Amino acid sequence: MRVRMRVRLKDIAEDLNLSKMTISKVLRGQTDISDATRDRVLKRVRELNYIPNISASSLKTGQTKTMGLVLPSVGSPWLADLTEGISRALEAENYSLIVASSQDDVEAEQRQIAAFLSLQVDALLVVSLQETSAFFEQMQQARRMPVIFVGAKPAGAAGRYVGIHEEEVGRIACEHLIQSGCRRIAYIRGSHSAVGDRRSSGYRQALSQHRIAVQPDLVVESMDLEQSEYGRGYAAMERLLQRRGRPDGVMAFSDLLAVGAMDAASKHGIRIPEEMRFVGCGDDPILCGMRIPLTSINVGGVELGERAGKLALRAIQNGNGNGSQKVLVKPRLVKRRSTESGH
Repeated sequence: MRVRMRVRLKDIAEDLNLSKMTISKVLRGQTDISDATRDRVLKRVRELNYIPNISASSLKTGQTKTMGLVLPSVGSPWLADLTEGISRALEAENYSLIVASSQDDVEAEQRQIAAFLSLQVDALLVVSLQETSAFFEQMQQARRMPVIFVGAKPAGAAGRYVGIHEEEVGRIACEHLIQSGCRRIAYIRGSHSAVGDRRSSGYRQALSQHRIAVQPDLVVESMDLEQSEYGRGYAAMERLLQRRGRPDGVMAFSDLLAVGAMDAASKHGIRIPEEMRFVGCGDDPILCGMRIPLTSINVGGVELGERAGKLALRAIQNGNGNGSQKVLVKPRLVKRRSTESGH
């Protein structure tokens, strides 16, 4: 059986009677090549099914043209949007993205990052589960490389960060309920976290600006991690209804918490939105379209990803592994039936 030899850049150059430098410039997308020459080269590349030798290229440039992305899971629509946004930014510069999931396990996250270091990716993007900076400090001592934290940043960690303006998430949700006529606004804030604290701060800011007193009985932390997120939202509403003076508006840390709370309210005969209005967070297209369409805060997964990808590319181009830029994306409200006036 005849073995087909790998097509080399040198072969294309000789075939077209051009220099290797000219072929290389076309493949890198440089603009100092005539359109006619570029078309000739690209046509021949397609005909020969040429695959660039990344290993050889990385030896010359010190770059692998790859980035690593570590996610806590791969099932979330928001994380899927985030990955899409990063991929868009990288594709424009001919970078490849390698994605790994830590499956919501801190030690698995650390192992995935170690694997990416061994692959010598040019930059690392992380939606991290780490609560402190210790692991990343040790990592950076081993190899200086750009690290971009996305969505959340461990306390005290150095590095670039792209995230949502979390105070705005809480403020926008609460403000919308106030404008919808609500005055007893509950907040189902999920488990205790820095993100939850910032959203809670926005909730309090909105109430204060409208001279509405913060009522501690209307803030519920759903801490029982043995329950599903839906179950925690359901249980939180049951607790709210057992307290004196039920809410007329409810904002939740996530869409799934909000859906659980809505189902519990409906079970008790509460009409939505006529008697109680709901705002979630995440703008999940499936959850927000169930039963009573849910008003939600869109936290810009695609935009966040594009910003993170571009930040990583700039860090590589500048040869700076120790930057500390912070980019915040503004959330936006998506109105649906769960907060309609009902008149």
